[in-house]
Amino acid sequence: MATEVPRSFRLLQELEDGEKGMGDGSISWGLEKDDDMTLTYWNATIIGPPRCPFENKIYCLHVETGPEYPNAPPKVRFKTRVNLPFVNSAGTVDLRTVLPRGWTKTMHIKDVLRNIWLCMQKAKGVGHQPQDNLSY
Repeated sequence: MATEVPRSFRLLQELEDGEKGMGDGSISWGLEKDDDMTLTYWNATIIGPPRCPFENKIYCLHVETGPEYPNAPPKVRFKTRVNLPFVNSAGTVDLRTVLPRGWTKTMHIKDVLRNIWLCMQKAKGVGHQPQDNLSY
């Protein structure tokens, strides 16, 4: 049986990964406030994928890892206005669409952000996007 890592250790590792910068730089994440001892409130940034309506635009998101994380998924909300089929009128991301196989406790914040980026890249019929720098 595998040993379960405590929530705080897991989130500290995710914070370190975010600070190091993982991948190609199209996604990033970190704590909203440096003094958040519960490691609950996060900021994230997605740079829009190439060859789509979101190309080269910067999108800011809010991520909340509740007390049940990683057994329960984080809550994710766009701060920057965007028209996407999996984002409601308040900016909340429908993780059932973004993670079609569902959330597992082995997943991380970066996995959710990467899947949002991929869904943005594949989005069809998204039409006109809001003016840059508009917020929810």
